[in-house]
Amino acid sequence: MTLPFIEKAADFLVEARHEQIGADAIAAAKEAFIDYIAVALGGVGEPVSKNILGWATERSWGSSCAVIGRVDRLDPENAALCNAVSGHALDFDDTSWSTIGHPTTVVAPAAIATGEMVRASGREVLSAYLVGVEVSHRLADISMPFVSENGWHTTGVYYAIGAAAAASFLLRLDRRTTINALGLSISRSSGVRSNFGTQAKPYHAGMAARAGLEAVSLARAGLTASASAVEGVDGFLDCFAGDRSAYFERMDQMIFGKPFDLVSRGLAYKKYPCCSGSHPACDVMIELVNEHSLKPEDIVSIRVGASLLAERELVCHNPATPQQARFSMEFALAVAVSKGSLGLDSFRTEVLEDPEIRGLMGRVRLELDDELAKLGFIGTAPVKIDITLRNGQVLRAARDLAIGNPERPFTDDDRRSKFMMCASRLLDQPAAEEVYRELQAFDTWADIHEGISAINRWLPLTSGV
Repeated sequence: MTLPFIEKAADFLVEARHEQIGADAIAAAKEAFIDYIAVALGGVGEPVSKNILGWATERSWGSSCAVIGRVDRLDPENAALCNAVSGHALDFDDTSWSTIGHPTTVVAPAAIATGEMVRASGREVLSAYLVGVEVSHRLADISMPFVSENGWHTTGVYYAIGAAAAASFLLRLDRRTTINALGLSISRSSGVRSNFGTQAKPYHAGMAARAGLEAVSLARAGLTASASAVEGVDGFLDCFAGDRSAYFERMDQMIFGKPFDLVSRGLAYKKYPCCSGSHPACDVMIELVNEHSLKPEDIVSIRVGASLLAERELVCHNPATPQQARFSMEFALAVAVSKGSLGLDSFRTEVLEDPEIRGLMGRVRLELDDELAKLGFIGTAPVKIDITLRNGQVLRAARDLAIGNPERPFTDDDRRSKFMMCASRLLDQPAAEEVYRELQAFDTWADIHEGISAINRWLPLTSGV
């Protein structure tokens, strides 16, 4: 008989050793970490990050762990909460198509905070991140796409267990305690897509990171949980994905870490600080604007044929705030036409209120494309665009994948440019360059506590942002 999912995962975590993890997996994890540090530095000054930090500071019971981009130090659970929220505040963090969610902004903060507690090396923290994401993505293998189809925000659903797995690995918990930690974390899986466009969405990431560490802490204190919390009656599969019997065959075939999902399927890195559902369309629009020297006054209408998920995620058709604008196809394409690019400075109130932008938004029509809908609930957001011009010409284009996907990877210049864009919100050019250089050696750091502290030493001498 097949072992329950949680027992399989616990065996994997207890037996895993960082020395046995291959160079390709460590390299993939390091790329994800550097991208995460970038977006956390960029997002720490956002209103949601400040709100969460104020709340967490009042409740923190320690000061052992860093808040990235701040001089503040908190207990592990609250540091992970704050760092995860900052990493997701801009909606600029990486995406996994295994979950149609955001792994690194949850699992990396949990691994960093736990690593600081045990003074783990950079490689050990990267290994913890890898095994944590692996557990989350194998859970997705037996439950997607149904979780996303049912309206759940998968970041909050899948990565609490990933955070717990990463911490369990670093703490070298025994099998029984690991089972309890993973089982407890399953009870904290949550987050609804209805909250997109509000501060609740980045909170989902922080909630999952904190919940994972809390589950580990409770398991270490002796709390128990069911080893069958995933596939048991009224367990994760029944509640989130429907009939659990449909997944037993997938579970029989499941293997952890051979290869790691982060290597075999990879991650999609974002070129634009907004919902990934708009990214293929943004790529196409910017290319057409440049190719045809398009001006706002040239355009009569823009029809966007979207996939199932893009239609469900891009819910803010007339955004009133920068947070809502990140989930608006209309806004993203209007800025792409007006400015020829889409960056951090695009998502400001003055841009949102620009009459030219508002006028262009009114000419964008987002609708479900029948052909793309037949592809099912996929995260890559393939798109078709028809642009009608005032001279009567109609420009047509389609795109299956955005830049930043494994099939269309970032260049080294793309990675560096994104890092500098984000870091420049806090650091001057020389400091940002030095932090980027230091992060290239993340896997050789002897002590994650010293490494993260070294990054924060480049900050201005203030706890404010």
